[in-house]
Amino acid sequence: MDRDREFGEFVDARALVMRRTAYLLCGDWHRAEDIVQQSLIKMYVAWARVRKDSVDAYARKVLVRTAIDETRRGFFQRERIVDAVPESAVTDAASDVDLRRALDALPPGQRAVVVLRYWEDLSITETARILGRTEGTVKSQAAKGLAALRDLLENEPVSRIYTSEVIRRGKTKLVRRRTAIAGAMVFTLLAGVGVTGYLAATPHKASAPATSQDAGGVVDRSAELTKMLRRQYALPAGVTAEDVPEINAQAFVFFTRDATTNTPDGFLRAVARLRDAQGVGGVTIKIDRTSQNFGLCEAPVCRTEERDGIKLRITQFPIPGNPAAQLVYVTAFRLDGSTVTVTGDNLGSFSDDVRGEPNPGGTVQRSAPVLDAEELIKIATLPGLTF
Repeated sequence: MDRDREFGEFVDARALVMRRTAYLLCGDWHRAEDIVQQSLIKMYVAWARVRKDSVDAYARKVLVRTAIDETRRGFFQRERIVDAVPESAVTDAASDVDLRRALDALPPGQRAVVVLRYWEDLSITETARILGRTEGTVKSQAAKGLAALRDLLENEPVSRIYTSEVIRRGKTKLVRRRTAIAGAMVFTLLAGVGVTGYLAATPHKASAPATSQDAGGVVDRSAELTKMLRRQYALPAGVTAEDVPEINAQAFVFFTRDATTNTPDGFLRAVARLRDAQGVGGVTIKIDRTSQNFGLCEAPVCRTEERDGIKLRITQFPIPGNPAAQLVYVTAFRLDGSTVTVTGDNLGSFSDDVRGEPNPGGTVQRSAPVLDAEELIKIATLPGLTF
């Protein structure tokens, strides 16, 4: 397998150097090996995304972050901060200095600077970029720990880092991650199937946005939402919205599962087929009152953030059996308990039995959805777009 072969060659070539770097970071050979093991496992999982022309820089970044995280696990592992460090290493018996203790005395951030500057031989600029600090801070911290590097590796023990073990553990973590992602995808698809069964048993008729209330004075929420959406959101330049006649839906016109019973238990939906110079895609909007639970959200297919007090989950993943298809989901958990899910796709096809849901088996029309995640977030966070 190319992944295992390439990664194995990297481990064979760089594991010892990484272990020595880790030792300088933590001051203990056993902990150093654990740090390297964890770093290599993380790299194995992400190996397909690592640029091979910058793999050493990526390895250093992962190693440093893993070492710093490891030192923060418990109070018994925290570093002792001192007011000053030795200006130079002393080798005579009269004033013998334990260099390991001198390095241990540095806080994790200072130790990282020392290692990158004088063990990895990086410039001040490169060190500052990797650690996300200013060059002035790097110079200050490097000056305090310079002497701690000398003669530190005289009694290096035999390495216990085995390539086969790293790859085995990396595969286990990769399988677990993929299983979690697949589980999230299956849950989403099963939820869609459940909605399909419910909707298939009910009549579907789009609500006309002509009036805001009927003769009996009942507010037509679909009409209100349609007006609000069209008033507050404008499509990007060059993008046009079209109706979806195959499911009897007008572009960006909200409807419920049953236009005659506009109940809080229903789903409010709006759809449109979008077109620009690159091709056709689709967008769906669904408003409901489901449980506001983020559920499983794991990078790189899922991320969470917050905009104006509204919690967001952004999910993007390929469709099994249709790898070129892309669906981007933005779910906004509104403060009033409503949940708004906006979906963009590169298909422009909608399921006949589930009005308002994209058809994941449709033909791919373009390389990416017409609306990117930021545009979907704009819709999901529009004021008033709730039940």
